[in-house]
Amino acid sequence: MSKLKAFIGETLVYGFANVFSRVFAMLLIPLYKDLGKDVYSNLVMLQSTFSVLAFMMALNSGVFYYYYEYEKMRYRKLIFTSWFYYQITIALFIFAMLFLFRGPVAELFIVTDTNLWELETALVLIGVQFFPYIFNITNINLFRIDRKPRLVMYITLLEAAFTLLFVWGGITFYDFGLVEIVAAQIAARTIVASLFMKSAGLYIKILNFSAKMLQRLLAFSWPFFIISAFSWAIISLDKFIGADLLPNKDDVALLALAMQLSLPIAVLADMIRMAIGPFVMSIRKEEDADKSYQQVFDLSVFSGLGVLLALIVFSPLLIYVLADHTFLEVLKVLPLIALASVISLIANQFAISFSLQKKNVYILYATVLGGIIGFVINYAFMPGHGFIVAGISQIVSYIIMAIFLFVIGKRITELRLNLKLSLILLSIITAYIVFLFLIMETTLQENYLPMIGGGILVGIAIIFIYLKSQNLTIKSLLNSVLKRK
Repeated sequence: MSKLKAFIGETLVYGFANVFSRVFAMLLIPLYKDLGKDVYSNLVMLQSTFSVLAFMMALNSGVFYYYYEYEKMRYRKLIFTSWFYYQITIALFIFAMLFLFRGPVAELFIVTDTNLWELETALVLIGVQFFPYIFNITNINLFRIDRKPRLVMYITLLEAAFTLLFVWGGITFYDFGLVEIVAAQIAARTIVASLFMKSAGLYIKILNFSAKMLQRLLAFSWPFFIISAFSWAIISLDKFIGADLLPNKDDVALLALAMQLSLPIAVLADMIRMAIGPFVMSIRKEEDADKSYQQVFDLSVFSGLGVLLALIVFSPLLIYVLADHTFLEVLKVLPLIALASVISLIANQFAISFSLQKKNVYILYATVLGGIIGFVINYAFMPGHGFIVAGISQIVSYIIMAIFLFVIGKRITELRLNLKLSLILLSIITAYIVFLFLIMETTLQENYLPMIGGGILVGIAIIFIYLKSQNLTIKSLLNSVLKRK
């Protein structure tokens, strides 16, 4: 239990930062909404574009693996310096491509008679934003790998706080539009990068660059370029497809809001992702590693489903606070996207066994398969059945990924997770979501009692089942987590 306690402690620190950064992001939604649904949709898609381009820089898995392989600081400096200058090179390439092809790329967004110049300029600024981002993300991973979550928390919080301050002030007092909002994001990241410039001393000296080390990092990490791109496609491509195929372009804004409202589960997934890599790598050679990892897995699934229930129960309030009644139909897709996020969390934990044995290509196969299936479902059925197809496609994609990784993992890696508890909890949640669709018309007429009451009952049920499976009571669990070493 002591190892689980250490994992929970680090996860909570990461979670504190992520919760507040996402809360700050959600506070901007009412401001974005007031700019118009087309601007709101384009902002979300610009952020998605930044995310997918950032995947080209992500050698994180290789950095983590080799950092723990080499104990001498000299080699660890080579790892981070080689990664840092690789990122700088890729950022220069991305900036050049966005500048040269800003016109054709802008056509993928929601284009009106008056916003083409804004879209093109915002795309160029997206390229500029990578330079302060590189310093911040490198520092974040340096602190993660040293298991210093508080420093990660400071970077994350400061980025969010400055972004909120600049964007809120700009929209409120200076009529900021698309271009100014992206520029404000650049300013926020630049300030944070300058505050932590001292930490860059470990990796900024170009004499520590090693082409041979970079080759090792690339050899380990290259599958994750494709993995990340197809993972992005599963959760974000639906909005680009919707912008092209949905008869009512306002439905793209509903998809964008559904993604924003599901941020609490994304926060949990980020918390677990940021803590679990160093945690698993540090305990992998211990005798009770399997037991510790099973406890982490069960707790992760239980927590994900708990957040899902809370999100659904409070979703009407969130919609009215962050948007207005015209966005109420987002309830048709939000439970599906939330469930898909939990299934994704499960699939990602299956993937860890492949990384530990340097068989990342199988994660690639699973993600590509899920991404292709998601794209086909969206492209084939969204025009006829509307934006709800986006939620269905995500669920199907992640189920396929999870099944593939689990079955193959049992055969070729040391994946020994027991899924009995997770399947029981998932079955209960799935039944509740089916119930939500049966009462959807009543809910859309603003009768929320069945939805909220059902969610509370289901929440009590899964808490009871989880505690019983772990031979815990609420009192013993709190004592175990809060007890000092």
